[in-house]
Amino acid sequence: MYAAALRSDRVEPDFDPLASVRSRGVLALTAHVADGVTRRVRVREAGALRMRFPHESRERLDAVIVNVAGGMAGGDVYDCAFEAQAGARLVVSSAAAEKVYRALGAPTRSDVRLNAGEAAHLAFLPQETILFDGARLTRRYEIDLDATARLVLADMVILGRTAMGETVRSLIWRDAWRLRRGGALVWGDATRIEGDAAAALASPATGGGACALATVLYAAPDAAERLAPLREALAASPGCEAAATAFDGLIVARIVAHEGHRARAAVVRALSGLYSGGLQGGALPRSWST
Repeated sequence: MYAAALRSDRVEPDFDPLASVRSRGVLALTAHVADGVTRRVRVREAGALRMRFPHESRERLDAVIVNVAGGMAGGDVYDCAFEAQAGARLVVSSAAAEKVYRALGAPTRSDVRLNAGEAAHLAFLPQETILFDGARLTRRYEIDLDATARLVLADMVILGRTAMGETVRSLIWRDAWRLRRGGALVWGDATRIEGDAAAALASPATGGGACALATVLYAAPDAAERLAPLREALAASPGCEAAATAFDGLIVARIVAHEGHRARAAVVRALSGLYSGGLQGGALPRSWST
């Protein structure tokens, strides 16, 4: 669909005249289980990123990411790491959509590392990322799972604010994803859009004019059993084109839409179906209902 080769050897200029005003954000969270209750045992916050912990369930720990900088700009660097130790149930979401603004020089960089131990349940469900015209984003996901762990990951990118009729004509967006189970690489993905994003996604072979792109991952021993219900949920989502496949204990679903709210509704349907399979034993995070 919209995947393409991603080059990681491009050298950015060392000198940044605006380095003193760049935003930095660091989050690190480790959760473990004791007496049937998942608790946080390590929390690190630095720079523009914060975490809040609403009390929703004793069976799982909910963490909500807050970016107090109000968005990301060129030269900003964000680094997040979330770990669910053996038996822990951890759900990470965000308080609002993340916005990546126009960059004049260096790109915005975002690294996310996810780790789930033996029989752990980990869900990473940030709300949508909005890329404005002129944005430059380099992002990386590194995921390491135990063979018995369960993971749900939903990622949605919207090019411009569709409700305001915005069109993204200048963009540099590079994504790299790696998922390992038991130390072995089982899935990798790369996306690159450079230049006129609207033109790049106009072809039926790339996006059919879509401006909202979403990926849903489900990694678990019962992945093959969850494929049919997930496909039914996606088929019932109007205004979207979607497909899902299962292999090696992993489901990969892709969603494209011409409107951001259509893609979001499809992602919610997909996640609700996966949650009904018992992944976290509860509803979606509260932030997804607002």
